[in-house]
Amino acid sequence: MGAMAKIPMPGPPPESLVSFGPISLLPGKKGGRYPYCHSLILAGEETWVVDPASDKAFLTRLARTGRVTRVFFSHFHEDHLKYAYLFPQAAFYVPSQEVAAFTSVEGVFPFTGADNPLFQDYLRETLVRDFNFRPFTNLVPFQPGDRFANGDIILEVMAAPGHTPGHSCFVFPAQDIIFLADVDLTPFGPWYGDAASDLEVYRETLVELKKSRAQTYLTAHEQGVFTWEEAQAGLDYFLQVMGERDQKLLDLLGKPRTLRELVGLRPIYRRPREPALVYDHMEGQMLKKHLDRLVQRGWVGLTMAGYVKI
Repeated sequence: MGAMAKIPMPGPPPESLVSFGPISLLPGKKGGRYPYCHSLILAGEETWVVDPASDKAFLTRLARTGRVTRVFFSHFHEDHLKYAYLFPQAAFYVPSQEVAAFTSVEGVFPFTGADNPLFQDYLRETLVRDFNFRPFTNLVPFQPGDRFANGDIILEVMAAPGHTPGHSCFVFPAQDIIFLADVDLTPFGPWYGDAASDLEVYRETLVELKKSRAQTYLTAHEQGVFTWEEAQAGLDYFLQVMGERDQKLLDLLGKPRTLRELVGLRPIYRRPREPALVYDHMEGQMLKKHLDRLVQRGWVGLTMAGYVKI
């Protein structure tokens, strides 16, 4: 294995950079909240970046060194690729299931469920204007179980679907670290607001992640760094939130309600948010997944008047 490299950038790194040997967490702006996320900088024989949507100034200086050879994406969401354009010389490693979402804005539509022309126009505008989207070249699809070596760093791809079909965690066995990406352990709870998101698969991912015994867990949003004990509590909390959302719906379905009526009550987002077109879409996607689960379990029925608790 090669010697550990220092992060090749002019001047000192920002005080917010949290380092674990050759792996550093670069916190995103706004505490890593949307439209930003935390990035990883992997300083081995080469310099690699994971989810480049954190700190534009830092990533710009890093890009100017010309040493970033690979950029890895945990999944296709725009708040994880915001500054990828800074690294045109790099190879872009993406989940094989989500390649289409990196090649065109239209490729994003089936994943999100954007079949409304107004929503499609919104995505066309905002992905380019606010997230610097441009069709990716130099794509290298990866699969769960793939391993990539960079000096003293081994990056292993761990499937963690549910949030998106190809959502992946990255395991670094030599450093005893797991990057959970958007299994982010935030107070909001798990997010599965795309058409291609899967509530039950997400739950299975949470159960599987609880079997891990890594020392350190890194996430793409908010707190960012967790001990094993904190991560276990966070994963339990995510499972609990899924159950609480089921119960909220059951409490609301003492009388028949349509999906549109339930979206208006906002049991998940709790208050109106802008743009309403987007947030109502995501609220509806998540509620529909819970309703389908409750119907399948025989706890809710679908009538001409809407969904109702049985």
